Amino acid sequence: MITLQPIMHILSKSTYIKGLQCEKALYLTKKHPYLRDRLSIEQRAKFQRGTDVGILAHQYFPGGVNMAPNSPSQFPKKVVETMQNLNNPAVNVMYEAVFQHNDTLVMVDLLVRDGDQWRAIEVKSSLRLSQTYYNDAALQYYVLNGCGVPLSDFMLMHLDGDYVKEGPIDVKRLFKLVSVIDFAKEQEPIIAANVDRLKNVVALPHAPQVAVGPHCREPYPCDFFGHCWKNIPQENPDIPFTIDYKALFAQAPQPRPRNIAVLSLLHHYPAVPELDGTRPYQEMLLAFVLSGDQEPDGHTFWNCIDDHSRWHEGPELLETLMSRYDLVVTFSPSPVHGLKIFNLYEVLQNAQMFHPLLKKGMSLQHTFEAVFHGAKLFEHSRIIVEALAQDLTSYEQVKEDLIAENEAIKDIYQHFFK
Repeated sequence: MITLQPIMHILSKSTYIKGLQCEKALYLTKKHPYLRDRLSIEQRAKFQRGTDVGILAHQYFPGGVNMAPNSPSQFPKKVVETMQNLNNPAVNVMYEAVFQHNDTLVMVDLLVRDGDQWRAIEVKSSLRLSQTYYNDAALQYYVLNGCGVPLSDFMLMHLDGDYVKEGPIDVKRLFKLVSVIDFAKEQEPIIAANVDRLKNVVALPHAPQVAVGPHCREPYPCDFFGHCWKNIPQENPDIPFTIDYKALFAQAPQPRPRNIAVLSLLHHYPAVPELDGTRPYQEMLLAFVLSGDQEPDGHTFWNCIDDHSRWHEGPELLETLMSRYDLVVTFSPSPVHGLKIFNLYEVLQNAQMFHPLLKKGMSLQHTFEAVFHGAKLFEHSRIIVEALAQDLTSYEQVKEDLIAENEAIKDIYQHFFK
């Protein structure tokens, strides 16, 4: 017997997963959301990417009814409408179907009629399935089963890294489907216990005491990182950072280079392939600035922002330009290949550099601001946002931003290796 539950919920998919990671983060989300860190440009881009991939997945099962509410206040109404559609023979597919059981609300990306039953599908904009995704699916199965929904299967849909675009996107080949219903069934008693435990956390009069640690970053960076870490003192407040200088200087370029250039790169990793012959998340070089004495006016700027099909030209040109220098210094979390490349990111990682600003990751922005106390540098992700806007007026801004990054990279290099 399918029942209706038009009441406001306590937990959702996101808050359940957050609670598994840290009970304090769950409590703060529900009771003190204003303490959240400012959402970075990169995080916003990831959320938008997930939304875009989810919408594209609708084409795998076209003609569905979109149940997504326009605002949180519509959740109870959408729960009722979703349950009614389950019994409507004219509805065979629902997008963002809304269910609620035991004060826990979930929105199922795809719900597809399968005879007298339904197949539930959760879409992920990734190449691989993590344990968190399995936990997410198990929670949804628990809620759907609690609502009395007859399920033939519960599946996770994700991007296939072997798919190569040739012509229009073929969604049947772009996505892979993996059944996780057996795992979800096995986890049901654990999910039920977790839901009751996390509901009790939300009901606490004060936030639970949870020490900071690796869980602040895994499996996701915590929204309250700045709040929880702000009072963690340094052992010696007079030392702005710590670093293994022996390990640092062991990596110093030898022999001492005389002719040095600095390089900033702008890469693009589209989840859904844009060009024929490319795969999901394939790296594409959109722009670079090489700064050095051999460059006209001190800088060479190359880009294919207006025509991504030219992205192969960048690495070939860059190799030619770099050949004129003894050393090319860069700062890149992604590997940059070349005999003359000196990647400060790898060097400082190997030297175990530490500073409170680096607790969320060793970005160029945080590294520069850690080395030069009081200095400010913009977020690198802003540049890719400007570039992908493909506004002719933004190209010059991209160039200026990459030149500014080169200045920051040069200052860090000279600080340690002058």
